[in-house]
Order: sequence, then C-alpha cells, then structure tokens
Amino acid sequence: MTQSKSEHRVRFDVDGAVATITLDRPNKLNALYPEMILRLVDLIEEVRRTNSIRALVLRGEGRAFCAGDDLSPEDRFKYGPPDLQTRMRTGFPRAVVDLITLRKPVVGIVQGYAVGAGLDVALACDFRFSDPKAKYGAVYVKRGLGGGSTYLLPRFVGLGRATEMLLLGRMIEMDEAKQLGLVTEVVSMADLEKRAYEFAHMLAKGPTQAYGAIKNARNQGLGLDPVKGFEAQILANVELMFHRDAREGPRAFREGREPNFTSEWIDLQYDPLAEYE
Repeated sequence: MTQSKSEHRVRFDVDGAVATITLDRPNKLNALYPEMILRLVDLIEEVRRTNSIRALVLRGEGRAFCAGDDLSPEDRFKYGPPDLQTRMRTGFPRAVVDLITLRKPVVGIVQGYAVGAGLDVALACDFRFSDPKAKYGAVYVKRGLGGGSTYLLPRFVGLGRATEMLLLGRMIEMDEAKQLGLVTEVVSMADLEKRAYEFAHMLAKGPTQAYGAIKNARNQGLGLDPVKGFEAQILANVELMFHRDAREGPRAFREGREPNFTSEWIDLQYDPLAEYE
C-alpha cells in the first residue's frame, strides 16, 4: 500500500485500484471541521480523475466513523457567513453530493457512531459495512438544529420512518439499521476491515464505467417522472457503448468465462479535417 501525506486530519492511501480516505480525528470521534471537509472534497475529486483508481473506501479512525459537524462556533463559519452558497461549498453537503455523484463505487466502513453529518456521509456511500455495536442517528433535533439527513434518509427508509428518526433524533442500533436497509452487511469488529476491503477489491475488478452510469441514472431517476426516468436508463446504456467493457461482458458470457473488465474507453480515431478540405 502506498500512502500520501496526511493533511487536515484526513489520510489518503492507495492499494492497487482501491483508494482509502480516512477521517483521522479520533479524539473528537472524527467530527468534521471546515478544513477537513475541503480536504475530503479534494480527495474525492482526486479519486474521480485518477483512472487507475476504480473503487473508494471511506472510513474513520478510532472508535467512530464520524460524529458529524464540529459545532465549535469559531470554526463553523470560518469561510464566510452561514448563507446557502457558503454552506453548500464549504459544509458537509458538498462532500455528500460528491460521494453520491462519484462515478466509482464507494464502500463505507462504519464502526462506533455515524451521527448527524456523519450519517449523511455514511448514507452517501454505495455500501456500508458496520460492526454489530455501531449506531446510526439523525440527531440534529437534539441540538435544536434541523435539515440534516432530510434528503437521503426518506429515500432509504420511507417517509414515515424517516419522520420518526428525524423528529425524535434517536439512535438506531444494528438490528434495526439492517432491517431498514441502512447497512449492507454487519461484520464482527475483528473482521470488519478485511471483509470491506475484499468487497472493495472485488468491485475494483468490475465494470467501473457501468457502475458510474448506473449511479448517475439512479440519481436522476429519483427526481424524474417515469418517462424521463426510463430515458435516463436508456441513455446510461448508450453511453456505455463507448467503453470496451460493454463489448467484453457479452463476449465473456458467450465464451463461458469471467469477463476481464478494464474500464477503458473505445478510442475513436478520426481522420484529420485537413484531408476533407
């Protein structure tokens, strides 16, 4: 595993085709402050534009995944007043949106607590592997705050259960989290990282561009009528015709073998325009 420098309590590691972003503020349960959020956003962008990285693992150091936004008043509005544009650019919603729209699979390793903004970050991952004692919570109301998790949570658990969780701010333990579909797999703490990385490396061998097209169509479909939703579905397949994996998958199926997905574009060669002048 190669490791880059750690900045603003966020580490970045790459092992083959799998990158890891680690929130590294364990003494504060990985609560997010502005520089951490901006560093997290920069690293998600690095994963996006590095073709050799084909899956991302997001984890927290120590005994928690993420305890949410650091509410220290001297830090919360460091980059400007609490207007909508500033909060969307420097607050945790930017990291959440970037994870949701990243066209590569994201695996979250959730131990301890994923609460407040940490719950949003966890739900933005495509898969969540949690230890049996982990707890999820939309606890904003307990702080006299609101708005957090109101976009993602209803899409996971439905309006009624989301309303209950948001208005009561109660912690959700693993049995209930699994039942609600908030968790992909519950794994003992001893095996948690091993299992999550096995899964991430499996994803990294898959059709990366197809994962991205599926995520994009899914995101669009959540806000579209049925006709537009199916158009997004069809366009996802049209887009994938420009990737070698769309040829390799059917070929491997016909030949009765496992496909060798490479995530490569089909290089369309055009003659210079000068030849037609």
